[in-house]
Amino acid sequence: MRFCLQVTVAIVAGALSTSALAHEEKLEGSEWGMVGDPETGGRFISFAGQGRLFGFGGCNRLNGTYTQHDGHLTISDIATTRMGCDADIMRREAEFIAMLGKVRGAKADHTLLLLLDEAGSDLRTLIRRSPEPPSTEE
Repeated sequence: MRFCLQVTVAIVAGALSTSALAHEEKLEGSEWGMVGDPETGGRFISFAGQGRLFGFGGCNRLNGTYTQHDGHLTISDIATTRMGCDADIMRREAEFIAMLGKVRGAKADHTLLLLLDEAGSDLRTLIRRSPEPPSTEE
């Protein structure tokens, strides 16, 4: 099952990275988790109003700020609580936070968020954890 999810995500992420989106999806109000992490207790980020970012790195809660415009996404001022966990969990958390600091762009659809670095290269694909926003089409 896990292998199927990873293959499906890889295929869809490839489609996201090679196709232009019709419009920029606003991230405010959405929550995205790491593929392969358990839905509860897994690493995630949540885009709140007024450019605030919240999440969980695997051991510690995190918060920061973000700006999004014209396909650009920047995450900054990341701070965490100071809990201690198993060395492997702490290593993965540090990698997750470092990756978030490198984000300079994003592409999103209803289920996946592709985070991009300054060169436009894929950093990580996240999967939507929050419900889809209501449709604005009538």
